[in-house]
Amino acid sequence: MLIHSDKKAYVVFSLWLRIFHWLMVLSVTALFWTGLYIGDPGFAGLIGKEPTFAINNWFSMEMIRRIHFIAGFILTFSFIFRIAGAIRNRGDRLMPKFNQKLYWRGLRETTIHYLMLPQKHYDTYLRNSLARTSYMMVYVLFFFEIVTGFAMYAMVEPHSWIAVIFNPINAMIGEYRVHIIHHYIAWIFLLFTVIHVYMAFREDVMEESGEVSSMVTGMKYYAHDPIDMHDIEDEDDVARK
Repeated sequence: MLIHSDKKAYVVFSLWLRIFHWLMVLSVTALFWTGLYIGDPGFAGLIGKEPTFAINNWFSMEMIRRIHFIAGFILTFSFIFRIAGAIRNRGDRLMPKFNQKLYWRGLRETTIHYLMLPQKHYDTYLRNSLARTSYMMVYVLFFFEIVTGFAMYAMVEPHSWIAVIFNPINAMIGEYRVHIIHHYIAWIFLLFTVIHVYMAFREDVMEESGEVSSMVTGMKYYAHDPIDMHDIEDEDDVARK
């Protein structure tokens, strides 16, 4: 996207965050499509004996389930390491700050801004309040998706350590409800992805902030110092141009 030469560049996403962001993107993509196949092989136009009985074929149920499980473990470890990175690096903490007036002011300003309604003043944010709130919701959903995923995995590996930890969930709420929760959260992820990608490109086009490329380079561009600069100002990787 176009970048004005008079803007300052800030490194706002660490390499650690970017690596695990893309690992989570790839694993969620694999999980969604393989999950659809596991639920209904016919959605891909494959019907008959092959999805069920073929062995080690790319479209066999065995292979698709194997990919689903591997992607699930990758997502789990990415989720854990992503949280560990936020604990270690102040600049990677994207959660909303409900106890600060700045959060509530930013929530109002950002909502008005995205609705394209006029307002007298709009501050620049590294991570606006709406984005922070959506991140929190997504990570809560990640947690429940992972937990329900392992609960279902425990059904096919009843003697594993995973079953010891997660089978009580099946006993408490029932296997059917575990499947339903897992299924619905997956569709919420799809909805979030569509909105997230749209908002990133919208921000890049309208504000020319390098929003899309920032998850590769780590850098975003602003004409003025963002009002929440304190989130990263004591980090060594802050860069200005």
